Amino acid sequence: MAVLTDLGSAVLTVKALLAEGDELPEPTRLVDAPFVEGAVAAVVTASTGADLAAVEAAAVEAYTYRKV
Repeated sequence: MAVLTDLGSAVLTVKALLAEGDELPEPTRLVDAPFVEGAVAAVVTASTGADLAAVEAAAVEAYTYRKV
């Protein structure tokens, strides 16, 4: 599972929950990626059967998408 957080407050919220003793279930990754573009890239990549590392890479790569 990939948890996408593109806003500082979202990252802080997840980290605060983890500090309270809650843990993300394995295998879960906290991914710093743009929410909409990263989510689309992650879903498309995951739908191909790719592993979690590839899904994370696709989401993070969305930061480099050119917007015209």
